[in-house]
Amino acid sequence: MNIFKLKFVVLAIVIFMTGCAHKINISPGTAQLIGVKMEKANYAVGYHIEPTLLDMPVKTPGGGGDDITYTPYKDTESALFTVLSKKFKDVYRVKSMNDSTFIKDNEIKLVFLPTITTNSSSSSFLTWPPTYFTVDLNVKAINNEGDIVWQDSAFASGQAEFSEFQEDFGLAAKRATEEAFIMLSKKLATAPQLAETP
Repeated sequence: MNIFKLKFVVLAIVIFMTGCAHKINISPGTAQLIGVKMEKANYAVGYHIEPTLLDMPVKTPGGGGDDITYTPYKDTESALFTVLSKKFKDVYRVKSMNDSTFIKDNEIKLVFLPTITTNSSSSSFLTWPPTYFTVDLNVKAINNEGDIVWQDSAFASGQAEFSEFQEDFGLAAKRATEEAFIMLSKKLATAPQLAETP
């Protein structure tokens, strides 16, 4: 059996396995995010993701009666950092909202708090990778007094067919997350309340 045939057989076995939850990665590419043009605000911000959320696996439907599992906050953290870095002078990961010393020492004016809701499905009864994936991204920015200075959302969907996801089972998800963060970038770029130092 040549290498091409062996690769196809292995791929078929992986894809057609049923009755379990399959791990995928939904990390979006950052090239498109970097390309979004925006005027940089001259102050530092942070973002905070609860540690329990960062590592929390989420399970949604795939195809063939199977489920898929992934960690939406961990998989998209780099995209959030990239988007915020395009808009603001400095960006810090705030591990605890109670760490006022860290926030003060780094002159962090706003902390961004993301909420991510996802879902998936497949048009196939035979293969488990999702052919359709949705991301509902909600982000709010609070100041040092805890007041919400800015809040917006981005809803996006991604699709992929069997011939496309043979090399990447999370392709539909990655397309959805990339589109959601591109939308977030554009909303940050045009938000007047973020242009000046709070």
